[in-house]
Amino acid sequence: MNRNQHTMDELPTVESMHLVTSTDLNHHGTLYAGRMAEWVVEVGFLTSRAALRCSPDHLVCLRIHEMDFRRRVEKGASLRLRGEVVYVGRTSITIHVEAAPFQPDGSEVTATDALLTYVHITEGVATPHGLQAAPPQGERLRRWWERATAAHQAR
Repeated sequence: MNRNQHTMDELPTVESMHLVTSTDLNHHGTLYAGRMAEWVVEVGFLTSRAALRCSPDHLVCLRIHEMDFRRRVEKGASLRLRGEVVYVGRTSITIHVEAAPFQPDGSEVTATDALLTYVHITEGVATPHGLQAAPPQGERLRRWWERATAAHQAR
């Protein structure tokens, strides 16, 4: 394989941590969905940049395909967000972001899952990014690849 050919399992992942503070809360006293969406989009963007090795002015978020809020997140939680590439198109890249409150014992339970697509652009026009990736081999990533593939075919 040349430097632009990979399996998705080989592509970089990005992790970010956020402390949930009172300014991040909704009227129920738990993490506001809009704040979670902001953090998810940010991690997706950073993951896309890492995989494509491009400057920020060459990427734009095209679509949030899905974002599921599975559990509430309380004030004071240390939220770990992890982004990984699950689909690579000619001009696009799709990222799965998982968010879970950090637990020192490793017993993290997913609070939010999201699937987002970013497009590589030049002067505001979608352009090929040159990255090629074979479908993932791991079962967990493969499930997300199948969901991303279905989302792209539904378009």
